[in-house]
Amino acid sequence: MTGVVDYPFAEEAPMRCPAEFARRQEEEPVGRVHLATGEDAWLVTRYADIRTLLADSRFRPWIPGMPTDGSGGLLFTMSGPEHARLRRIAAKALTPRRVELLRPRVEELAEELAAKLIAQGPPVDVLAGYAIPLALSVLVELLGVPSTALDDLQTWIDGVLAVFTAPSYDEMAEAAQKLGGYLAELVETKRHAPGNDLLTGLLQARDDSGDALNPEEVTQLAFAFLMAGYVPPANALALAVLRLAADPELPRDPASVPALVEELLRQDHGSAADQGRVAIEDADVGGVPIRAGEFVLAPLRAGNHDARRFPEPALVDLARGQGHPRHLTFGHGPHHCLGATLARLQLRTGVTALLAAAPRLRLAVPFDELEWRRMFVTLQGPVAVPIDW
Repeated sequence: MTGVVDYPFAEEAPMRCPAEFARRQEEEPVGRVHLATGEDAWLVTRYADIRTLLADSRFRPWIPGMPTDGSGGLLFTMSGPEHARLRRIAAKALTPRRVELLRPRVEELAEELAAKLIAQGPPVDVLAGYAIPLALSVLVELLGVPSTALDDLQTWIDGVLAVFTAPSYDEMAEAAQKLGGYLAELVETKRHAPGNDLLTGLLQARDDSGDALNPEEVTQLAFAFLMAGYVPPANALALAVLRLAADPELPRDPASVPALVEELLRQDHGSAADQGRVAIEDADVGGVPIRAGEFVLAPLRAGNHDARRFPEPALVDLARGQGHPRHLTFGHGPHHCLGATLARLQLRTGVTALLAAAPRLRLAVPFDELEWRRMFVTLQGPVAVPIDW
C-alpha cells in the first residue's frame, strides 16, 4: 500500500479525470488519503465498490469538515428511519408528473434566456448569463417563490455556498439563517394560500400510512432542494456547453441531446459530488476492513470512469448514453438524488435551447486560457465559459 497522499488529486488538465483514479482502481482500489479539510479517509475508486458503499446501511452520510452525527436537518446528511420517512413523503410531491408539468415553463425560460444571451452579442459568458439564471429560475418556478424575492434568494444561496468568495463560516451561517427564515415564512404562506408548486405539494403529501410533513420539515426540504438544485445543475450545464464549444465533433442535433447529456453527466458532473460516509460499525469495502468511526470518500467521477463498467471511459459514447444509463452522477441507494428527473429536464432543455439559438457556438478564447475555481472539497468548475458563434 502506498503512503497517505493529499486529496483531491492534481488534475493533468481541466475536464480530464485524474490518472491517479485509474492507477488506484488497478493497484489500490480502497486506500488512504488526507483531505484538505484535515481528515484522513479511505478513498474508494471502483464503480462496483462505490455502488455497494452507497447502499450499505453500516455507513452514515458525512460531509468533510462537518460533524459526523448527521445533525443539521438536511436531507443529504440524514440517515436511517427518519431519512427514509422524509424521502418517502417528499417523493409523493416531487413526482415525474410534477416535473413533466413544469416542462413547458422550463422550455420557455430556457428559450428566453438563450435569446437574451445571444442578443448581447459575442462574446458572452454562458455560466453567468445562462446556466446560473436558468437553474435559479427553475427553482423559483418549482418552489413557488415570488419573483420579487429572486435577488435576495440568490444572494443568500451564494452566501451559504460561498460560490464566488472564499468561505467565511460566519458569513455562511448568517446567510443560511436568513435563507432559512425566509423559507419558513414562505412555507407558512403556502399553508394558508396553497398554490400549484412543490412547497404546497410537500405540505399536502401523505405516505401510504397517512403520515405528513410538518412545516419545519418542509422548510428543511426546501433548503435542501435549493442547495442541490442551484450550483450543481448550473455547473453541469456550463460544462456541457463548454464540451460542445471545445469539440466541434460532438453532435448538436436535438435528437442526440438526451444521450449526449447522459454521457456529459457521466464525464463531468460527477466531479462535483464526492460522496462521504462515516462507518457506524465495523464493516468492509472491497475486501478492506473499515472500523467504526472511520471516514470513507467515494468520488463518483472515479466510478464513472472505471473501465470495468465503462470501456474507454474518456470517450463520449452516445450508444451508452441511451436508455437507462447506470452512471453514478445522481448517486445510488437511499441517497439517490430526488431531483434527478428535474435535473435531466433542465440540462436537456438548456442545451437544446442554446444550440437552437447558436448552432455554431464555439469558445471565444483558447481552452487553456479558461480559469477554474474549486468550491467545497471537490466541486470544480469554470469561472466563466465565454462563447462566440
